[in-house]
Amino acid sequence: MYHLEKKEKWIYTDRELDMKVTVPPGWKAVKLETPRLPALSDKEDVKKAIKCPVYGKSIKNLVVEKNAKSACVLVSDATRAVPTAQIMKYVAEDLVSAGIPYDRIYVFVAIGVHREATEMEMRSFLGDLYGRLSIENHTPFDASNLIFLGETSHGTPIWVNRKAYNCDLHIQIGKVEPHEFAGFSGGRKSVLPGVSAEETIVINHRPKMILSENAAIGVLEGNPVHEDMVESAEKFRIDFGVNCIINNRLELSAVFAGDMTRCHLAAIEYIKKYLGVKMKAPDILVTTPGQPLDIDFYQAVKALIALTEVLDKKTKVVLYCGCPEGVNSEDMLRAFRSGERLEQVIAYTKENYKIQMDHVLLLSKVLKKNVDIFVCCKNVSDEEIREMFMTPCKTLQDAVDEAVKLTEKEEGEILFYPRPQTGLPVLE
Repeated sequence: MYHLEKKEKWIYTDRELDMKVTVPPGWKAVKLETPRLPALSDKEDVKKAIKCPVYGKSIKNLVVEKNAKSACVLVSDATRAVPTAQIMKYVAEDLVSAGIPYDRIYVFVAIGVHREATEMEMRSFLGDLYGRLSIENHTPFDASNLIFLGETSHGTPIWVNRKAYNCDLHIQIGKVEPHEFAGFSGGRKSVLPGVSAEETIVINHRPKMILSENAAIGVLEGNPVHEDMVESAEKFRIDFGVNCIINNRLELSAVFAGDMTRCHLAAIEYIKKYLGVKMKAPDILVTTPGQPLDIDFYQAVKALIALTEVLDKKTKVVLYCGCPEGVNSEDMLRAFRSGERLEQVIAYTKENYKIQMDHVLLLSKVLKKNVDIFVCCKNVSDEEIREMFMTPCKTLQDAVDEAVKLTEKEEGEILFYPRPQTGLPVLE
């Protein structure tokens, strides 16, 4: 997918986006990727992980214990590369064999406040089970389909999907990777933001929370956003969790199942052990989010946010992406358009906060370091990129050439680091 080779000159190629760049003479090129984990090639391993969970009671035992007659399964949307159909097969098998019929298994796409999943996407989530299981998008704006479960210790009102909550048994399926302010994705995030009201998500994601020192990549202890999410998931009563690790090729690499908290923490320990990425600060860093975050610019900037702790003004940054759905966030653009200086944008965002302004605040952590960012994205206009305090470039080659020019160096190092959000990058 991402290839770096040296012939007469260094050439970097992204086959997925059909982009190529030739490194200028005198400059050294290095490629860094999150460690490549092996794929789970044996389907029996996946089956065993779900049906004979290491981290808690099995689905069958839970159905009997709770005398459950119905079950809800919370699944991720298309912005998360989860092999949902593969996992749903075994989850549904256990539910049916324990006495819950197909027509009493309800699947909810935990979109949070993302766009609704399309019918084609829903088909892919269920595979052969499409048409046998009920599946629908969560409704974060529909007050009639929300139920109040109380408040968290941080004062967040817990409004969740009523239809999902009213099921007897609650199951979540997700993937775990480093997250820009929740520490790690997966587990409790299936509930908040997954099937929570917009109001609940906005308050959980409010500036005070996500700008907390502990609301950072790889941090759970003292992280108010994470604590809020855990309390919400406990109130919702997640009975069984399936949390996956996806490798660089978007293949299923590990499955942790059972008690939601226990299997989620086990997945996190796996990441810390195998996916730490040590790096030296280069003169120029070229990055891209890859799939599925490349769907829009709101998601794509997570590649930049993932690098927050390793970037400073000495390193020029190139972000390239496809983003077929454009920026796809009016709230994000509105905030950036509120002022000509970054300080004005931050002040406006804090005072007029909407849920998809979260990435404005997170990007501001990078931009406040005076990092120069060059962007190559054909589906985001030059004007929009400039409004976000970045420099637009027509091609990846143009972006790299502009970055080289700005360094005022005849030689240096360019680091190509695709999909940094999948690992834990740290400076050596």
